[in-house]
Amino acid sequence: MRGLEGTPVLLEEAVGLSDQVLGCIRRLAEKLSGRSAQIENRWRRRRARSGFRGDDARLRALAALNPVASAELLAAGDLGGFFERVDYHGRRLAKLNVAPGEVLASLREYEEALLPDLRRAFPRDSSSYLWSLQHLYLCILMTLNDAYFKVRDMEAQVFYQLFDDELESGSVEELLNRALERLIQAFNAQGGLVLLLPGPAPAAGDPFLVKAWRGMEPELARQFGGPVDQGFSGGVARRGRPQIVLDARQNRRILSAEIRTVFRSLWAVPLMVKGKVTGVLHLGFAREYNCLPREMKLLEAVADRCALAVEKAQLMEALAQREQQIRKLGEHMLKVEEEERRRIGRELHDEVGQAMLVVRLYLEMLQQELPQHAPQLAPKVQEALQLIDGTIRDMRRLIAALSPSLLQQLGLAAALRQFVTGFGRTFPVHVRLRLSRLGELPQDTQIMLYRLVQECFTNVIKHSKAENVLLSVHRSNGRMHLKVEDDGIGFDLAQAAQKRESFGLSGMRERVVLLGGRMEIKTRQGGGTKIDIRIPI
Repeated sequence: MRGLEGTPVLLEEAVGLSDQVLGCIRRLAEKLSGRSAQIENRWRRRRARSGFRGDDARLRALAALNPVASAELLAAGDLGGFFERVDYHGRRLAKLNVAPGEVLASLREYEEALLPDLRRAFPRDSSSYLWSLQHLYLCILMTLNDAYFKVRDMEAQVFYQLFDDELESGSVEELLNRALERLIQAFNAQGGLVLLLPGPAPAAGDPFLVKAWRGMEPELARQFGGPVDQGFSGGVARRGRPQIVLDARQNRRILSAEIRTVFRSLWAVPLMVKGKVTGVLHLGFAREYNCLPREMKLLEAVADRCALAVEKAQLMEALAQREQQIRKLGEHMLKVEEEERRRIGRELHDEVGQAMLVVRLYLEMLQQELPQHAPQLAPKVQEALQLIDGTIRDMRRLIAALSPSLLQQLGLAAALRQFVTGFGRTFPVHVRLRLSRLGELPQDTQIMLYRLVQECFTNVIKHSKAENVLLSVHRSNGRMHLKVEDDGIGFDLAQAAQKRESFGLSGMRERVVLLGGRMEIKTRQGGGTKIDIRIPI
């Protein structure tokens, strides 16, 4: 059976005290109850050598463990009441941060202080009473062991639950409210509240932000959120140190009369990140309750976790806002890009295209006159006409690529069919197209999907050396699925991602992200490439 340092052993599981032992303990308590003050004085002198003096709370808790201190319970045979008292003061010693070795030393010293009176009271059979007393001490040790375990287990549970709350909470308010529930339950408090400073440098008169509360009415919670430069919470925030109010009724730093009526004692610890106060965590009690050292350490540790969680959440919110701004900027830039494409297409069609047609007309007129006046120039004029015809065809292809009118008039499916047909005629690649019913799609989505297809096929021509390409576009479960698969040489995806001068893949990913979708690329050198894009509709 292990001591205070080992695994806890419940009293009910220990060897029971026999009737003989119980009888000896009762008689011992009856005999020595009148000597309790003298025995305790001897014990206190021994304890003073270890630094326990005067009205030390630790000394009072240690004294309550001594058998003669509870002589009336033992004399009455009330072992349940006695061990309940031992358990209570054992948990108190754990919270006072008294090491188990100190508790063992105290019990040994009390036993030594007790021995002279025991031998005088029972000179003939003192060994029997000493043997019974040792049995009692064994049960005391087991009860203390269990009491220490309860305190350590409670602390561990609070932290484990807090870590789970950090993972499961969807917002700062939810996390803080869960943390308050844990603390209220652990300390048997009646209410809890978290106040945050309104900014990095709050001005005088600015109110605290009431971020979370439990166990109190919303109006009472709002009364805590007074000016940051005044009152109880303001003092905690300014000093950056915990504050305990035992009797709120007499403390005028608590500005609200209703708070002073509802709560008798208040605990408050600052939320701090890198030495800077960001808020204050409060616990309120309907009874007078002083915070013990280990309770304060637990409270400060929870406050530190909450402060870090709040800072992390605020950073995440700021990051999300910036990402949203970047996304909006990206959407705006893509719209500007499409407008610029259409403008360039219109200018090519209206100005350059018309000029090329006029030049062709003049050359045709010139060609009709050449046989009579300069037949030797006819072949050159014919070459110029062929060159202009080729230029007009290339220009029309560029206009169609820049601003496909078919996409705006007949939709994505028709535009893709036209694109695949034109691509197969222009490049030595066999393209298969699979389309299902696409339904009605937003114009921006259609344009974005068309541009993604263009970029995929541009990469095929530039890099893949493929002979066959499969383009599949279909709609299902509220998503558009775009798949491009080729039988080319493939590439090293990690190496391609590290190329700073290459923006093809990153540009495609950015377009997909702007639409709220995802893109997956599967490739290997010599094994072709498959690009799978899924975009919500």
